Amino acid sequence: MGVAIAIVSGKGGVGKTTTVSSLAGAMAAMGRKVLVVDMDPQSNLTSGLGVEPYRVETSVGQLLVDSSVNPVDVIQTTPWPNLYLLPASPDLSGVENAIPSSINRELMLRDALARPGGTADHDIVLLDSPPSFGFHTISVMAAADYVLIPVQMSGYAIKGLKEVLRAVAAARTRLNPRLQVVGLAPTFVNVRTRFSRDMLEGLRGIPNLRVFDSVITTTVKLQETALAGMPITAYAPSSLAAEAYRNLAAEILAVV
Repeated sequence: MGVAIAIVSGKGGVGKTTTVSSLAGAMAAMGRKVLVVDMDPQSNLTSGLGVEPYRVETSVGQLLVDSSVNPVDVIQTTPWPNLYLLPASPDLSGVENAIPSSINRELMLRDALARPGGTADHDIVLLDSPPSFGFHTISVMAAADYVLIPVQMSGYAIKGLKEVLRAVAAARTRLNPRLQVVGLAPTFVNVRTRFSRDMLEGLRGIPNLRVFDSVITTTVKLQETALAGMPITAYAPSSLAAEAYRNLAAEILAVV
């Protein structure tokens, strides 16, 4: 059975989808068989791996609403060995309304990924979530073993972190008792500024929360990867950002 890690932030602009793509590229290059699942109707992860969301014939949305569809029917290969994509399309925004109301509807993604070609067929499953705490994010946390939280070095970081931790606690209580926070991944770090250094020190002082040593610094290279449609580890493999994500991937793999 593969390990499922949800990347959750609750707000946009923290490098969440970039982190999913970059970690996937790094872990795949390390020899892990990696599946990335795009659960954001904006489909940025899908386009960020070179797939046009509006041209996706079968997506994660169909996997949720049709129990006869299996992950193996939807998953796409990518140009990078060991890296596979369960794509999203903008139609995902209407999926919640298409699913019959039931007490266990947030567990449908978990159950879908248990079908042939899903979690059991991959070493690592990385689940991207929308920048909110709605249905799709709750579904992602219900399907995951761990939550990784990207934390941007900004004045709102601690407030946003508290909201994520509350959502994780609620998901653990209601839906997924095995769910754990694997750690915090600092993003948009400018180590030259006292603010970033103080933020990092503050995060590392929070009890019972792991803050990974690898920090993701601000660089235009990461912005360019979305347009290039490839992970940073493929787009600029010798860059500091690629090295940081390789180090972060190694740290995560050491504890999951």
